[in-house]
Amino acid sequence: MEIIVHQKLKWKFFYKIIFLFSLPIVANACKPEGLNNLCDLKSDDFIPTVILQASTASGSYHCGYKLVDVPPFGYRYTQFRFYLNFPVSILPEFETNSSYAIEGNLPSGLSFDPATGEIKGTTLSVTAPTTVRVTRNSPGFATVNLTLQVAEPSATFVYGQYGSLTCRSAYNNGSCLDSPNPNNQNLSSPTGVVTDSDGGVYIAGVNRIQYFPPNTNQSTFVYGQFGNFNCDIANNNQSCGGGTASAGNMSSVRGIILDRENGLYATDLGNHRILYFPNSSNVPARIYGQTSYTTAITGLSDTAFNAPRAVALSPEGGLYVAEAFNIRIVYFPPGSTTATRVYGQVDFSSSTNGTSETRFTGPFGMAVDSKGGLYVADSPNHRVLYFPVGSTTATRVYGQSNFTNNTLSIASATALNNPTWIALDQSENLYVSDTGNNRVVVFPKSTQTTGHTAVAVFGQYNNLTCAVSNNVGACTGGSVNPASLYAPSSITFNRQGQLYINDQNNHRILVY
Repeated sequence: MEIIVHQKLKWKFFYKIIFLFSLPIVANACKPEGLNNLCDLKSDDFIPTVILQASTASGSYHCGYKLVDVPPFGYRYTQFRFYLNFPVSILPEFETNSSYAIEGNLPSGLSFDPATGEIKGTTLSVTAPTTVRVTRNSPGFATVNLTLQVAEPSATFVYGQYGSLTCRSAYNNGSCLDSPNPNNQNLSSPTGVVTDSDGGVYIAGVNRIQYFPPNTNQSTFVYGQFGNFNCDIANNNQSCGGGTASAGNMSSVRGIILDRENGLYATDLGNHRILYFPNSSNVPARIYGQTSYTTAITGLSDTAFNAPRAVALSPEGGLYVAEAFNIRIVYFPPGSTTATRVYGQVDFSSSTNGTSETRFTGPFGMAVDSKGGLYVADSPNHRVLYFPVGSTTATRVYGQSNFTNNTLSIASATALNNPTWIALDQSENLYVSDTGNNRVVVFPKSTQTTGHTAVAVFGQYNNLTCAVSNNVGACTGGSVNPASLYAPSSITFNRQGQLYINDQNNHRILVY
């Protein structure tokens, strides 16, 4: 039997080599002829390379022809937007024992590691979009083009204020004045923001969610108000009056998130439920936390909520829900409305607060990294926790020196004050809405347990010891401006790496 197996392997390898040499036309397709061209039959390296890649499971393509299956080559994104003086670390999506090369000029301050394919460093100057070409030489020749840009950490676009970066009116009437009248261009204390794969933007608050097409600050679609842009009533009764819960209304919308198909999950806090809307539909197709669309009952179990306020998705499409009053996070497998895992409690019937690596006092916003690890803002404990994939015990803490402290300290590079929402950029640096300090701070990607230090900040002119609202540039509170923040909350990134900050008390969403 062993002899037969070896004979089969030998003939399989032989036919693979014969097939490869039967395709000489492609051999010169990659580059001009020359001894240094691995695709040129005259090259000293052509035959050894083909034999090596064909006889092992390490090669994928040679000169345009597939040899054997190996992990594909690429980065999670092809367009990257970095911010000035911020850390950068981007790696190929699939780790292989390989070698890499790069063509083109990297932005100032960044370097390339040929052993890992990592682009890393700290950006030193603003750079217009530039394209570099990264090549994986072995195993399996492959290339990818990346577009890199470095921008100033200052807002260039705004939602909710008719395009004005110096206005902060609730339900702006178009003249930079407060009004009681919602419409499709204004906001009042927005609570959530997320972007879709096409560049459209969804903004939640107060009892509605608006959809804004790419590059416009006028919404064209609304959830929770039966299509009426001039209404923002809790549990709208279809006549812009208050009513009871239904499939078409909401009460105190909080966090929102989109799945890969641009389906929308919305936390309907006042009705103690999560609604799921298929792409481009304002009619929910699924409900979590209630048995019907007309009930709004609180509960403490694997199918019930008490004031859900944030959602996140795992890489495989499972749903995380953070609850304010049950002091926990529950996880639902893809497509299921019954939770199978709980964070912060010993079981689904407990609701005890605490300060440890397994307890919360007030879980808020969440973010999931590329490996499936979960970051959680534990707001009243003035910290952010990190849980490895599948584990309900935290292994990292930000904002405190250990897992048992919950001290409120003055603003610094290591302290937080009621953090509420978090996000990860394309380098998986951690962005934290440090709401009580009127800023968003940036912690570099790290695996250490404690001792995390922020390296950059939005809202305080890069001053990590300042915490005033609407800073005008000298740690002095003043008038609203493109670089200021006042109690920021939700934050997100689009696929191009552009940052969106919900500047909640300034009634606007800023785009950087």
